[in-house]
Amino acid sequence: MGDQARWLLIVEKAYRGSIETQYADVLYCVPDLHRQSGGCDLALRGPAAGYALDTGSRPALRLGGRTLDTLPHPPTSVAKLLAAGVTVLVEEDGLAALGRTAAERLLPGVRVIGGDDLAARWPSYEQVWFL
Repeated sequence: MGDQARWLLIVEKAYRGSIETQYADVLYCVPDLHRQSGGCDLALRGPAAGYALDTGSRPALRLGGRTLDTLPHPPTSVAKLLAAGVTVLVEEDGLAALGRTAAERLLPGVRVIGGDDLAARWPSYEQVWFL
């Protein structure tokens, strides 16, 4: 990982408030935090590990007679974060829960890390945030 980032951002809950905040997801603020902190790492745990999988196109959601096609697409957000220089980590356990082929569908540049390894790194960060 080279020089340790100043902040560690952790996301565990997936798709929380997606319908209420159609224009953005929890990852929306990460580029600003990355810039303000001088660098950050993003760790995806549990169900949020799915954010790092290449899922193809963004499906529309139909609720009753209404179609919502403006929902955030977290894999697109993760790809943009990687391009901006954010280190994206995915915990092994969260990835394993997504099925045996999940590791093969990871977006290029995403790193897999053990849960104990992530916790062991916490003291080296200036701040640890749960988003």
